[in-house]
Amino acid sequence: MCGIAGILRLDDQPTAEQDVAAMLDYIRHRGPDGQEIRVHHPCVFGHARLSIIDLEGGFQPMQADANVDHGRLIVVFNGEIYNHRELRKQLQAKGHQFKSDHSDTEVLAPAYRQWGTEFPKRLRGMFSFALWDEDKRQLLLARDRIGQKPLFIRHTENSLLFASQIPALCISEPPTINRSSLLSFLRLGYTGYDSLLNEITELPPAHVMTIHADTGEQKLIPFWKMPRVSKSYSRTDLLADTTDLIRKAVHYRLEADVPLGCFLSGGIDSSIVASLAHEELTKRGEGPLRTFSVQMPVMAYDESEAAQAVAKHIGTNHTQLVASANGDILADLRFLISVYGEPTADSSILPTYWLSKATRQHVRVALSGDGGDELFGGYDRYRAMRIIQRHRWWLKHLPADMISSANPKSKIARVKRLIDAAKQADAPTQYQSIMHLFSSSQLNQLGFEGIDPSRPYDAMPQWPDEVDPVHAAMRWDLMHYLPMEVLRKVDRASMAVGLEVRCPLLDSHVCELATHLPPEVLMPTGKPKELLRKIAGDLLPSFIAKRPKQGFALPIGQWFRGDLQEPVRELFRSGALASLGLSEAFSEQLLDEHLATSHDHTHRLFALLELAIWKQWLDHPTPPPSAGI
Repeated sequence: MCGIAGILRLDDQPTAEQDVAAMLDYIRHRGPDGQEIRVHHPCVFGHARLSIIDLEGGFQPMQADANVDHGRLIVVFNGEIYNHRELRKQLQAKGHQFKSDHSDTEVLAPAYRQWGTEFPKRLRGMFSFALWDEDKRQLLLARDRIGQKPLFIRHTENSLLFASQIPALCISEPPTINRSSLLSFLRLGYTGYDSLLNEITELPPAHVMTIHADTGEQKLIPFWKMPRVSKSYSRTDLLADTTDLIRKAVHYRLEADVPLGCFLSGGIDSSIVASLAHEELTKRGEGPLRTFSVQMPVMAYDESEAAQAVAKHIGTNHTQLVASANGDILADLRFLISVYGEPTADSSILPTYWLSKATRQHVRVALSGDGGDELFGGYDRYRAMRIIQRHRWWLKHLPADMISSANPKSKIARVKRLIDAAKQADAPTQYQSIMHLFSSSQLNQLGFEGIDPSRPYDAMPQWPDEVDPVHAAMRWDLMHYLPMEVLRKVDRASMAVGLEVRCPLLDSHVCELATHLPPEVLMPTGKPKELLRKIAGDLLPSFIAKRPKQGFALPIGQWFRGDLQEPVRELFRSGALASLGLSEAFSEQLLDEHLATSHDHTHRLFALLELAIWKQWLDHPTPPPSAGI
């Protein structure tokens, strides 16, 4: 696990080692155990290492020397290849030799020589990497199936730059603002694969990109796609099969040459992972598993009691941490912006960072339950899509304008969103209605002219071609919401403090099974995540298996009415939003409405706050300070 960076010159000019050294300054938090640079014209590769596996033999950038059949290869890698031992045996049987004992990075070069550009489909893990082929004078970039590990690319006139995080690509003059991506951010709360900066894109998950150094020719090649959903699935051993796949996924993710633990929220996803991990470590004689939960500052957001109950039931060595911003939330937000170089509208970035920072004091690797909601149907919005499918004929006629609530989590507010969505013409716009951050009318007032207020919601980009709207929504989340919002948040918050997070539920075999199953199998009678709940029922106390979902959230809306009120107003008046073409007056109006409790603009205010902090950083980008680890 680490941070990677590099430059490929496309004009046959010398590559500058000092430029990559400057890039590493912006990602050194990802790899506090050492930085290395390797120059091989026209490439320069840089690596910031977080030592997890093969502490002595896993140094990068890694070189595979030329032989009679192949030229020299250079690899720089971020992530973990969980099946590296099996791949090593297969490659050794075909005559490939290895220098290290068990470096997962070392399998990449011989795998490329043996199987060509399709070899990433054989990798079981989370990864992004770059490989330089001296013979072909070709750079290969690759990213894992779901997008757990990031890889950003910047195209300039004479070069291609890549890095684990956006700030490393801003070492020269920062790119200009991508207005289209800014609009997408305000609609959904996160960007797509086109970043907020022109010239900078993110390599899509499950893709390989090749770039020829002499011609500049680029190819983008997919190496995996989700299986088609089954029209019917009646296997009686489904529960046992799913449990077995998750158990094997957990097994693979317990390899580490450093201390390892597990996040434990008290929800069923992390509790299943913790239970199976503790079971495996106990069998090995390496237990008990260390688990970590966080006590939130407000009872309504706190799950620590449930987490303690799970830990006691399965017998882990549990540590309860206290969520704390050390009195300066804005300082933490500024630090995080300097780490990942892009805003997010998800305020749970803060408790994720606080939990990661506290956990890093004890271990270097933490398992998590991420992916369970998207794969197994854990969100209420999937149930809403089913209700709309069946009852839209009468729901669309209800007068939603007569229903209002200042609390977005109230039953009244949920009913209003359901009616608003039912009034939309098709599944993509219905889902956008449920998911939107700013409406078209609000975007007009914020500064985006020409948006038709009579069309309050646009179709979701790249909506899957699925007849069933629930399955389409789940697949859309797997392709967009999960990698672009959830996994970015987890990677950025954890790697800010040099903590590796592994997600067993996102194992490729688990993903392939879950995406193959129809919604009525995952969520019989519309019950969220019912298949996982049945697994939890065999492993955990019944009250845990039946617990409703509780998001990992902060009372940030209350804080906007308290200590954050004046600092936020000052930021809104600072000129940062105005320089993005956004209305400061309307931003303040939203704050005033929120203070008056006539509306709850929590998520919109947080998005604007992040944009203001981000623009201030972008005007004077500097490497992030130490996180204190």
